[in-house]
Amino acid sequence: MGQTAILEDVDGAQLARSRSRARRLRILLVAFIIGAWFVGYRCCHGSTSQNTVCPQTEALVPTQNHELWSNISALVSTDSFEKHAAELLGGAVRVRGETFDSMGPVGEDPRWEVHTKFHEYLAEAFPQIHKALKLETVNTYGLLYTWQGSDTSLKPLLMMAHLDTVPVNPDTMDSWTHPPWSGYFDGTSVWGRGSSDDKSGLIGTLTAIELLLQGEFQPPRTVVLSFGFDEEAGGVQGAGHIAPVLLDRYGTDSFAAIIDEGGGFSEEYGTIFASPGVAEKGSMNVDLEVTAPGGHSSIPPSHTSIGMLAAAIVHLEDRPFNVHLDRKSTIYARLQCAAQHGKAMDRTLRRKIRKSLKSDKKLRELESFLFADSVEKSLAGTTQAIDLINGGVKSNALPEQARAVINHRIDSMSSSIIVKERDTTLLKEIAHRFNLSYTAFGDEITEGGVPSAGTISISSPLVLEPAPVSPIVMDKTTPYGVLSGSIRATYDARRSQNHLSGDIFVTPGMPTGNTDTRYYWSLTNHIFRYTHHNLGSSSNPLGGGVHTVNEHIEIAAFVEMIRFYVTFILNMQESLDV
Repeated sequence: MGQTAILEDVDGAQLARSRSRARRLRILLVAFIIGAWFVGYRCCHGSTSQNTVCPQTEALVPTQNHELWSNISALVSTDSFEKHAAELLGGAVRVRGETFDSMGPVGEDPRWEVHTKFHEYLAEAFPQIHKALKLETVNTYGLLYTWQGSDTSLKPLLMMAHLDTVPVNPDTMDSWTHPPWSGYFDGTSVWGRGSSDDKSGLIGTLTAIELLLQGEFQPPRTVVLSFGFDEEAGGVQGAGHIAPVLLDRYGTDSFAAIIDEGGGFSEEYGTIFASPGVAEKGSMNVDLEVTAPGGHSSIPPSHTSIGMLAAAIVHLEDRPFNVHLDRKSTIYARLQCAAQHGKAMDRTLRRKIRKSLKSDKKLRELESFLFADSVEKSLAGTTQAIDLINGGVKSNALPEQARAVINHRIDSMSSSIIVKERDTTLLKEIAHRFNLSYTAFGDEITEGGVPSAGTISISSPLVLEPAPVSPIVMDKTTPYGVLSGSIRATYDARRSQNHLSGDIFVTPGMPTGNTDTRYYWSLTNHIFRYTHHNLGSSSNPLGGGVHTVNEHIEIAAFVEMIRFYVTFILNMQESLDV
């Protein structure tokens, strides 16, 4: 073979190898593009795998007690059990137990005595519980049940609810579809005050445990039930007395988790989201008082105490709190979950939420977009509302005193100190304008000479700081992970039974109000406000008639609450690493 032929063969072999490498590179490139597209698709369409944004855990179905769980699930799905559950809840509603703000201490105010009837009702309705669990009363009407576990090395589980309800306005009685204390069951819903808030949580918890006892279940992990009786007035006499008993008995950070009334699940952006409350805003009432010399109204000063108070109120309302989204906040985490899994979310909003993760400019743009909705803005920051005002005693007498109460709900990322500093600074301008001596939260603020036109003062005798934020690590060995897996397992059972499509995603939430958990912060870092209540849609966040006329709960929703409590209790018993 000649040299030219050899070179041609070499060149041909090199060309073939080059073409082969090019083909392999093209194949790898196509595979990369397809893979990247698939990852993006899963990101945008709600994968249930672990993601850096809004990770989800799989449904957590009890394994060691699977047969018991399956049997109870089958039982609660029957029509006969629905009727039984409706009667249990209806009977609780028929025991009237209103809490009024004006009530005096236990032992002095006879209006507390109504709860004795509720104690008697519970003993009759749940015989297994009152046989197997230890029952103690705290401050006469608070209930503390202990279901002793066999393994004392496991931290107990604390489940909470409250016996009392808000009052029914007598003037609204004719507006109720069914009388507010009837506990009427129309085949679809149980009606009456407390049917949703919070006798459904209390009766749901007890029913779940009664079912477990009937199945001869014995818990390794101790379960403690704490039921206050004045939650609607701040819980001072109920949970406020029970919490010290638990702290003395078990110690600081002694419970695996606490679950109390709070969030549920609802449809938002075309997807079902469950929102267990992992945080709570703080609360602070500020008393704003202006005093000025009295006299006859025929010789008035330029500004009466009422006029100066009005100017102070307008000054505050014209200067609302600056509200910003914080990437570390619960609200922001919830937005990211909505963007990750909300199938029907507007593309523009989804894009803004995602881009805000790394861009401060896009975060501010997202704020402007969201805060056009006053509800979203209120949830995201500290608020103020002037809710009470009084002053003057007669039309021809100058008012010597005028007073208003400002209610602040303190953002979970803020504090009462920041709120006090802001209020103090703003009202200093009013004191200067009207030549008033000024006292703010016990400190003399007046500058310069001694004013003589009157006084202005602000004070706050009771302050509730924002609650510690519960860890939201999504893992089957964490309380939040067990809770999330239990939510998904409960929903899956319902979906399978009713042949429904779709999935449920768990996102951290924050209730709009405060619960009795405020007294239990030192017992655990893992506090969840969640009842698995089907709220229907995000446009009705408080459910059916909570705190107003026609309070009710659908029996299907109540039964799902019971199924959830059973699932969560069993999963907590099997999760030995929690």
